[in-house]
Amino acid sequence: MSQLHAPNLTGEFKFFASSHQPDSGVSQAVAKDLPAFQSKDRSLSKRRRRSSLVARAALLSRIMPVYSRPETALRRAEELISVGQPSAALSTLTEMIGSKRFRQTPLASLEPIMVKFLDLCVQLKKGRTAKEGLHTYKNVAQNTSVGSVEVVMNRFIERSKAKLQEALDKVDELEGPAPENAAPASEQTGKSQTTATAHAEPGTVKAAISEDVEDLEASETPEGLLLSAVSEESSRDRTYRTLVTPWLRFLWEAYRTSLDILRNNARLEVGYQNIASEAYKFCLQHGRKTEFRRLCDNIKNHLATSQSPKAQAQNNSINLNEAETLTRFFETRFQQLGAAVELELWQEAFRTAEEIHKLIAMSKRAPKAHMMATFYDRMVKVFGVGENYLFHAAAYGKLYSIYQAPKSEDEATAAASAESLASLVLLSALAVPISGGLAAARRKDLGSEDGEAARGKVLQLVNLLGLSVAPARATLIRDALARGALKRASSEIQELYAILETDFQPLLITRKIGPLLAKLAANPDYTRYVDPLKEVVLARLFQQLAQVYDTIKLSRAVKLASFAKDEDAALVSLRLERFVTAACRRGELDVTLDHSSGLIKFDQDLFGSFAGNEAASLKSHSLDVLQPMPSILLRTNLSRLAQGLYATLDHVAPAESSLTHAVARREAALAALAQQVPLERQAYLDRQRVIARRKELHSENEARKKEEEQHQRAIRTQLQADEAQRREREDLQKRELEKLRKLQEQNRLEEVKKLAESMAGRPGLKVDLTNLESLDKDRLLQMSVQQIEKDKKEMAEKLRIVAKRMDHIERAYRQEEQPLLSQDYERQQTRDREAHEYARTMLIANLKSSHTQDLALNKRLRTVLSDYESFKTNAEKDSREQHEKKLADAKIKIDKEKAKRRATVLAARAAEQAERERKEREAREQEEREEAERLEKERLAAEKEAAAEAERKKVADEKAKLDAEIALRKAEREEQRAKDAALLKQRQQREEEAERRRLEKNKPSSGQPMRIASRTESPAGGEGAAWRSASATGGPPARSFTPPVRSQASTPSTSAGGRPRIVLAPRTVSSSDTPKPTVNGNAPAKPATGTDAPRQAYRPPGAR
Repeated sequence: MSQLHAPNLTGEFKFFASSHQPDSGVSQAVAKDLPAFQSKDRSLSKRRRRSSLVARAALLSRIMPVYSRPETALRRAEELISVGQPSAALSTLTEMIGSKRFRQTPLASLEPIMVKFLDLCVQLKKGRTAKEGLHTYKNVAQNTSVGSVEVVMNRFIERSKAKLQEALDKVDELEGPAPENAAPASEQTGKSQTTATAHAEPGTVKAAISEDVEDLEASETPEGLLLSAVSEESSRDRTYRTLVTPWLRFLWEAYRTSLDILRNNARLEVGYQNIASEAYKFCLQHGRKTEFRRLCDNIKNHLATSQSPKAQAQNNSINLNEAETLTRFFETRFQQLGAAVELELWQEAFRTAEEIHKLIAMSKRAPKAHMMATFYDRMVKVFGVGENYLFHAAAYGKLYSIYQAPKSEDEATAAASAESLASLVLLSALAVPISGGLAAARRKDLGSEDGEAARGKVLQLVNLLGLSVAPARATLIRDALARGALKRASSEIQELYAILETDFQPLLITRKIGPLLAKLAANPDYTRYVDPLKEVVLARLFQQLAQVYDTIKLSRAVKLASFAKDEDAALVSLRLERFVTAACRRGELDVTLDHSSGLIKFDQDLFGSFAGNEAASLKSHSLDVLQPMPSILLRTNLSRLAQGLYATLDHVAPAESSLTHAVARREAALAALAQQVPLERQAYLDRQRVIARRKELHSENEARKKEEEQHQRAIRTQLQADEAQRREREDLQKRELEKLRKLQEQNRLEEVKKLAESMAGRPGLKVDLTNLESLDKDRLLQMSVQQIEKDKKEMAEKLRIVAKRMDHIERAYRQEEQPLLSQDYERQQTRDREAHEYARTMLIANLKSSHTQDLALNKRLRTVLSDYESFKTNAEKDSREQHEKKLADAKIKIDKEKAKRRATVLAARAAEQAERERKEREAREQEEREEAERLEKERLAAEKEAAAEAERKKVADEKAKLDAEIALRKAEREEQRAKDAALLKQRQQREEEAERRRLEKNKPSSGQPMRIASRTESPAGGEGAAWRSASATGGPPARSFTPPVRSQASTPSTSAGGRPRIVLAPRTVSSSDTPKPTVNGNAPAKPATGTDAPRQAYRPPGAR
């Protein structure tokens, strides 16, 4: 059968070898190996033939080119999976996902490929390959179909969880169901699996308790293998480690990969929160504390990274200002807080609470009431485990303030829930230790811590619970009473409150409260408060005793501190000593235990430091003070004296009282305010000017920005034009590629047609030549291989029938020949004995003859032995000399070739070095040119900016200078106007004086009284009036004269601006125009001055 169909198979392989152009070397190797395949087929059994076909399929998958269509790649992967080759199928899909065509394929075709790809990755535990493929798919699909990404991620997680469940079921099947009280070997000294087992699902509890791997990310060390080999662990534990632990690791890696892919993307935020929730459930179900810590750190880092400026600048960034986004983050953090509490990871729970507080601070809207109720409920557990009873009670108070009964509960259930919560609120407040300072915040030893650091921790807790001030025991009790917690609490809690806070009797307190504490201890919700309540009772008891007694017997104190009649006195004494020691260390009591005398002494250190008892003094107002202690009276003596003196001063000297000083300070403040208002107004005006200047600069900057934007717009226009050209080139390339693809498709169809026509003539093969587009080479080859298998099976069946028939004939032959075999055997023995004797005789004769001949030959050859030895020696010598000569010639030739090769290599290396140096030099020159261009651009920009700034400064300076010059000129004009007015007045006075003197000189001697002309009259018959009228009309005076003045007054003055100013000239007259009055009828009188010049008209300063 193999001989019949081997030529056809050979033709198929040769066709593949010729059609696979990209890897012709492999094709030639395949064609060369075909005879070996044919010869091997002839000798293989039916079972080995299948393995041969699988090997051939794998070989075909290696030489086949990368598929151009996703459907083809998916079909090929399914075929490889059907023949047991999942690794080859995964490689095919990986190549498809990594190709460039993957990003251009519609998502409807890519999603089935990703589903199959992830199934193979989970099956083969290829976590890294799955991560790379998911990253690629997210980049392709996140902008178009977010739902597809979430579907693929959920498929990845579901398949991983299914494999883990299969492993757990396999362990139960092999080892049987795990016993309920089973525990792993690693949990004999701890309880890391207790919480996880309690919260796990019913179907996985038995498997979860056998898990003992501390860290899923840690690699298995040789020491661990040796330890597991010699440890006394059960068979179930070993089976669990072998089957389940690898899938636990893979599922954890799947969660980490999914969170890393979906992080910091607003479109994928819902999927991210869902995966985080699934990861929390995984850690709870399997008790994975180490992985939970890593998960919390990763989620915290993701949030911090999403709020960085770089992440916010990207598209689809996380915006916590959106209500829905913040709500989802709140829900995730609350779920994380709940998981941390259930796993008893209190540090992680506290860190989560801090993150929730930060989110609340960032939120513009308050979280929902039920979410905050969950938050405070978790904080109650965290503070309760840490024995921080003060903030434990504060958290209960916050929870009670927002408590609302669920709508699904009936009235009775709601009333019971309210009563239980009210009881816990009041009980937790009563259990807060009676101590001050930092000891109340943490019931730990804070003596070794710095006070500031401790107060910082208290302030951090205060902020975490949203409180305004640090809580105190009295405040918590008062708030609980104000909210009606006492009315709703149970009767036992009400009675306990009455005994502790209302009717406190030190000598009977333990007898009254003992039965109540016993009832509280019986209730699991109240058990944790029994010991703190005992310490509260002891604190109140000793504070009351310290106010009354100086000493008290130790036995009586033990009796007073006993909460039950049958309580062991030794245990009570030990508890009492511990309490007293701790109270003295915190500075709340001054007590000495004297065991020799059996007394407890309450020290009254009258001159001790107040700092030691500061806490007790600060809290003394909450206690019932029976009588003041001498130490307290002495320590507060000065403060009480100061209070009395201040009160007396207010009555005796009201002027010196603090109220008078306060009024005076108020008036002084108002006066200072009145003085400050003008300064503030001036500052306001200065700010206005600065703002105006800044507006001016802003307008200039806006203008400059507009210019830059125009420049950038031009650049963008150019870039858009370049981009359009690039797109045109790409479109042209795409069209060319499309033509090439169509040509390749046409060639493929032709090849398929040829192959189909060649296969159509074979018997048993049905090929549809009318529908060649739906066929491909893979399908045709598969049909051919199936037909070959069918023919082989038919031939094998025919051979089986023939062999069966031949078996019956052979059996009949053997039955007939059985009696003849014994006779033939006897005859054969006789013939064999005779033949043996004959052969022995002949052998002896031949050996004797051969020996005789050998002796004769030896005798003849001994004569030529010496000649043979000499010839042999000479031949060996000649051969050795020729060999050495050839060896020397070969060495010389090798040396020459080595030198030549070395010279060639050195020359090539020198050329490469020169080329490398040239490229580096060109690169450096290019960088230097670019740097020079950049520096030149920066210098030009700086020069332009400096020139603009200088121009603005110059304009401002010129404007200031012009304003100053205008002001100066205005001042000079005012000054000159005042000088001119004074000078005019002075000249008028001198003129009148000169006129009088002249008239006195011209007085007639006859003794007649001479009339002095007024200033408006001309001295000679109206000439002065005519002059004044001419001056008023602008015409020249007919006659004018000026009284004698100083000659330098006629010099015109010069103004500050350099322009000549016309001043009043001295009034002078010419010799021809001067009136000549006669003195007693004689010659005229001589003028007062010797200068005669025409008078100039006066113009006021405003007319110049």
